[in-house]
Amino acid sequence: MNLFSDIYNCYFQIMKSLLKGSDALSQKNINKCISEMGYEESLLFLVPKLTSGEWDLFKREDDLYISKISKDFFVPLTSLQKSYIKTILADKRIQLFLDENEIADLNSLLADVPLLWNKDDFYYYDSFSNKDDFSDSQYRQHFRTLIYAMEHHQYVDIEYESRNNHRVHHHYLPCRLEYSIKNGKFRLLAAEMKKNSKYKNTSIEIMNLERMQEVTLLPAYAEKIPDINSIIRSSYYREPVRIRIHNYRNALERTMLQFANYEKNTTKIDENTYECLIYYNLKTETELLIEILSFGPMIEVLGSERFLRLLKERLLKQYRLKGE
Repeated sequence: MNLFSDIYNCYFQIMKSLLKGSDALSQKNINKCISEMGYEESLLFLVPKLTSGEWDLFKREDDLYISKISKDFFVPLTSLQKSYIKTILADKRIQLFLDENEIADLNSLLADVPLLWNKDDFYYYDSFSNKDDFSDSQYRQHFRTLIYAMEHHQYVDIEYESRNNHRVHHHYLPCRLEYSIKNGKFRLLAAEMKKNSKYKNTSIEIMNLERMQEVTLLPAYAEKIPDINSIIRSSYYREPVRIRIHNYRNALERTMLQFANYEKNTTKIDENTYECLIYYNLKTETELLIEILSFGPMIEVLGSERFLRLLKERLLKQYRLKGE
């Protein structure tokens, strides 16, 4: 699995960006590239590998780093990589981002390539069973319409069924799609369309795609896109969750992957210990709590007081249920 991680994750893309240039790089340039393309914790991992020479990819001259890779360097896809791509394409979630013709063309190109693994080779635990049906034709149509609307900054008319089975009907500007690993569901973050709105004090609605009954493009486009990151930050609970990660059994990497959809700030304490602040919205508090508990002793929750109280209540409830 290390091979796939090295080739396909964002760290590979960062290194590709750094190495393909012909100009010498200062450490400041390297840090800037890593910060822009990576995660909060990427500097902690990548910079020591490059500056120490552990990854022998740069020639160092004084305080500058020069790529050892020539401009015409090209690596064709290997059989293993093709198998990996075909395996990923077999995932119904990936197919949501492709139209029928694109899927057919790719399957044709990879027709003679064997799958690297089948979905039945894995058992998923600690997750909900009522996941979205990604192969449903209406679900796929809604997903594709929302993707198109986001790309073109176009408003949509959404008819939505709330949790208490009430029909909600509004015009929205789709801003972002999120995926919950725990729930196996896609969620839309959208700004409600208001007359003469300049997106000041705009709130973001969060809707599950599976509850959407109709999604229709409107002949209206946004003149200005709301700063969704700023809006999301303003919705955060006043205190982030503070956790300590004990980096055994690759816990740091697994933690960063698990909480990739949250804003984080990670600090290295010592060789195998990290502290991380996770900023969250109260609407996703229970989901975050379950995700943290799934790591067991690898994660120690230090705060906030509210989150600690909820954690203790949930553990006590589980203990009582076990006793019964």
